[in-house]
Amino acid sequence: MKRTIVAGLLLALFMLPAAYALVAVDAGNARCPVSGDKVSGKHFVEHDGKTYGLCCAMCKGKFTKNPEKYLAQMKSDKESGEESHEGHDHSM
Repeated sequence: MKRTIVAGLLLALFMLPAAYALVAVDAGNARCPVSGDKVSGKHFVEHDGKTYGLCCAMCKGKFTKNPEKYLAQMKSDKESGEESHEGHDHSM
């Protein structure tokens, strides 16, 4: 019985680093990479091990189709000090 418990604990200890590798890191963006609007805190997308906040559900689809475009725009906006870029309409 003790051997089973010890073996289980050792296995869990060795698996812990692998579990951390599966968790995406928060990108920490305050602005949506698609619209430039403030992130909602409710909408997120994962890309290359990072979790990006979005302003709305519509932006997830746009980001997923072309993440490099929006990440490049986000980087450009950050470097230039702009708060937002093109924006978008939430009405359907």
